[in-house]
Amino acid sequence: MRDRLTIGIAGAGGDGVVVLGSLLQRLAASQGYFSQMPRYYGPQIRGGASGVKLSLDTTRASVSGDTVDIMVCFNWEKYAELEQELPLGINTVLFYDNAPPKKGINLPERSFQVGFSEISKELTGTTAAKNIVALGLLERILALPENLSKGATAQDHASALLERNGLALNAGKRLLLEFPFAELKLSPPWDASVKVVLHGNAAVAQGAIRSGCRAFFGYPITPASEIMQEMQERLNHGNGAFLQAEDEIAAVGLALGASLTGAKSMTATTGPGLDLMTEMIGLASGAEIPVVIVDVQRCGPATGIPSKSEQSDLNHAIYGGHGDAPRVVIAAYDVEGCYRLLIESFNISEYYQTPVILLSDQWLGQTTVAIDGNFLTRDYSVCQRRRPGGEYQEQYRRYELTEDSISPMAFAGDEGLVYQATGLTHNEKGRPSFDFATQQRMHEKRWQKLAPLRGKDELVEVFGTEEARRGIVAFGSSAQFVLKTVEDLGLQHRLKVCIPELIHPLPDKLASFVGSLEKLLVVEMNYSAQLHHYLRSQLDLPSDTETYARAGGLAFTRKELSGPMTKLAR
Repeated sequence: MRDRLTIGIAGAGGDGVVVLGSLLQRLAASQGYFSQMPRYYGPQIRGGASGVKLSLDTTRASVSGDTVDIMVCFNWEKYAELEQELPLGINTVLFYDNAPPKKGINLPERSFQVGFSEISKELTGTTAAKNIVALGLLERILALPENLSKGATAQDHASALLERNGLALNAGKRLLLEFPFAELKLSPPWDASVKVVLHGNAAVAQGAIRSGCRAFFGYPITPASEIMQEMQERLNHGNGAFLQAEDEIAAVGLALGASLTGAKSMTATTGPGLDLMTEMIGLASGAEIPVVIVDVQRCGPATGIPSKSEQSDLNHAIYGGHGDAPRVVIAAYDVEGCYRLLIESFNISEYYQTPVILLSDQWLGQTTVAIDGNFLTRDYSVCQRRRPGGEYQEQYRRYELTEDSISPMAFAGDEGLVYQATGLTHNEKGRPSFDFATQQRMHEKRWQKLAPLRGKDELVEVFGTEEARRGIVAFGSSAQFVLKTVEDLGLQHRLKVCIPELIHPLPDKLASFVGSLEKLLVVEMNYSAQLHHYLRSQLDLPSDTETYARAGGLAFTRKELSGPMTKLAR
């Protein structure tokens, strides 16, 4: 029996690949199994290749293996487009529909033609249920309980789908008689409690609602659209304000307007949309307007590859825009962090009255995980912006130079207060003022108020032995692959890993981590090594510092990371 299995599924759009993976993941989650399931698809609107890579685990959700243990292929032409993401190993057990590939793909020794489409057509009159036939086969191979298919998916339309296709499901289960692979059965999970199934984009939306966000404005764009869809569903029926804007400029402008009235407001986008929001981010910084912007990064520049992951928006998030416009940049590296850090982003934005950019990426945003859901019910503190009291009725100064540089913020329309908000250089009352002394003071105010954030040690995670003098810094979803590679190589006692969730302002804990090292490796998924250059601009890095950086499009593998990590550990 196996404690961990990776299952690949590939086909054309319309073959039900994602449905099959989702049903299997939900069924396993109902029994207590952890899992991760990234989705692979092309940039086209319809059709093209579709794939998933489901990693089932008895103890924790972890990134999948470099190769798959079981592969189900409905279409060889489309699999060829995904071969780098779903590589076959010499021990892979392969089940394929129809004929074997004509050329170019080396099949493993244990490869079996099953005829999923033929079975489906014979039983239902159409090939559309071939994915359900495959589900039945996989259920039996993994030794998942037969009677829980319906219960595992009772919260959505999937249970009805299985009920309609019961003949196909049972036919797939009977196929096990032909393929008795006892060694592929899953061991019982260490904790049989039902796991919650969600992806990073859904976690962001749920975190927003938990923080008290009641205004969302967005424009659909891959791979961030699910955030907008989730917020639309949750803010409907009088629970808040939702609007699909005509573009990203309008979306962030609407968010700023809602924030001025006192609503916690946000928007979500990806690289090209963040470009369009740049001027409004500067306005939010200069006028000190709280707003949260989620950037689910994808390959760039320009249109790039909309459906593939990259971490190349870091420079833009930190520095994008004209003038000195401070903002806070936070980066999640797992799904739980997408939820928790969205709450943290609102707390920081509201307290410090500043724009906060939360960085995610396509892999993190659209990978579905099955994990313990305790973090969804944890008691998180929720911060509100500082408000003027009665003493301000006579002389309200929106940008008062307080001891901590944070001024009380009235809501637009508050009775008895004259509210000023302008992108012009302004004095304490918010009125335009163009003298040098005012310009200098307001810059000092906006930058100095963020200084305490450097002490937020809880937003920097360190793994490994404190005494180690060789370390790795990584951020975003790439950090998951770094941690898993260190573990697989058995280097936990020789290497320590730092994952900064707060990127800018640069945290003191990250500076201390770097300062404790003799050798440093910076791992990131962008061609120009943006994190490395940012760290170098802020810190004295060890003389023996190297970077492993490459463009996105394909997730890191343990095999490729093992080289630089082994070298670092020597």
